[in-house]
Amino acid sequence: MREIEKLAKKLDALSHPLRLEIVALLVRGEMYLSEIANHLGVSRALTKIHLKKLEKAGLVKSRIVLVEGEARALRYYILQDFEIHLTPKLIGKVRGD
Repeated sequence: MREIEKLAKKLDALSHPLRLEIVALLVRGEMYLSEIANHLGVSRALTKIHLKKLEKAGLVKSRIVLVEGEARALRYYILQDFEIHLTPKLIGKVRGD
């Protein structure tokens, strides 16, 4: 994938207010799906859709933890470190101009 496509994917993932709120929550540390949904006041299904978009862009990672003594698992999400400083000149460099 070209660098400009990677940048566009990250910007697209950050282009929704709910996803920005998820990023802000994850700054505090690792959280599991239901915990994030509860903090945001939205359904787990909607939260999962937004988390998948952030994960595909490489902004968050997830891991599954089996709950000891129970037949269930929790999916935890953690924010990946990133910095985006955007200028027209930078976009030109990423494009290869």
